[in-house]
Amino acid sequence: MKITQIFILTFLVFSINFLLVLNASADNGRLMDQYPPGVKAENFKLHDINGNTHELNMFRGKYVLINFWAMSCNVCKSEMTTLQSAYDLINSDDFAILAIHAGDNTDGVAAVIKINEITYPVLIDSQLELGGWGVPILPTTFIVDPEGNILYRAVGTRVWNSPFMVDFLQNMVADQEMRVSQLN
Repeated sequence: MKITQIFILTFLVFSINFLLVLNASADNGRLMDQYPPGVKAENFKLHDINGNTHELNMFRGKYVLINFWAMSCNVCKSEMTTLQSAYDLINSDDFAILAIHAGDNTDGVAAVIKINEITYPVLIDSQLELGGWGVPILPTTFIVDPEGNILYRAVGTRVWNSPFMVDFLQNMVADQEMRVSQLN
C-alpha cells in the first residue's frame, strides 16, 4: 500500500470513530446523567469574589446550572469558557449559571474570571460547606429545575457550547417557558 492510501484509510477510520463517539455522546443520557426524581437541591448562601451574597433560593423559577470547580483544576478553568459561551447562546431569563469554587486557595480566581470574560456569578466555598452535594471530582455540574429539584449531574468536563449540549439546555428551558405560558 502506498503512504497516501494508508493516510486516507487511517483518516477514514479516525473520522468514522469520531462520528460514532460524537453521536453516542449526543444521547441526552450521555450529555448529563439523570438524577433520581424528587431530590431537592440543598440551598446555600455563598459570597462571590466581591463579597456579594448569593443564595440558591434566589434563583427559584429558573433552571440553574451549578458548576463546581477549583483553581487547581486546569480543565475546570478551560470549561468556564464553554459555560460562558453556552450562557450567551441560551440567553434566557429562565436560565442561570453559578460557578462554585471549591476550596480556600482562591489566588487567581479574579484573573480567571477576567480573562474568560465570565458574566455569571462565581461563588467561593472556601470551607467546603457544600460537601453534601456529592461532588466526586472536579469539575462536577448539576442542573436544578425551577422548583429546586436536581435534574441532572455531569461528572467531569463537558463542552457546554457544543451544538448537542446547547440544544439540550435550550430545549429544557423552552419546555419550561411553554409550560409557564400555558398556565397564564
